[in-house]
Amino acid sequence: MPATPQHPLTGADLRKYRKAAGLTQINLARLAGVGRHAVQYWEAKALVKHREHALKRFCAVLGLPDYWRNNARAGGWGLRGFDRMQAAIDAQCAAQIAAMRAREAQRQTRRRVACGAQTRKGRACRNKSEAGKARCKFHGGKSTGPKTPEGRARIAAAQRARWAAWRRPRP
Repeated sequence: MPATPQHPLTGADLRKYRKAAGLTQINLARLAGVGRHAVQYWEAKALVKHREHALKRFCAVLGLPDYWRNNARAGGWGLRGFDRMQAAIDAQCAAQIAAMRAREAQRQTRRRVACGAQTRKGRACRNKSEAGKARCKFHGGKSTGPKTPEGRARIAAAQRARWAAWRRPRP
């Protein structure tokens, strides 16, 4: 339930709304355009002052505009001004969320994990994999294919067998 003038917004309410939106303090701070310590500061408050700029941005990001609409005169905003700022913040938040998701997807493609292939000693390889792959350069991460005629013939036979199995009618 969004806070109303009869029920002032508290730091605990702000934390509850943030968690309900599935945001961390860092994510909320980025979307609102403030530092993480501002989120921490306001969530620790017993009573939140509705005239503060950071709080207006938090509530806009968290979808609590009714509180500010009900207190528009107290904050000095008309509804038109609030709607314009709300639209700008919504567009900015959507762009930032899309950018964060794109960065995370890019990180996943460049992620390097332990290879884990069995070595000659019978242990797991501890080298880092090639970017976006599961194996290191020694265990197939940078394979350039077979070099000898026998190796090429073996790979060609294996591929023919795979395609034949794929073409067979399935039960």
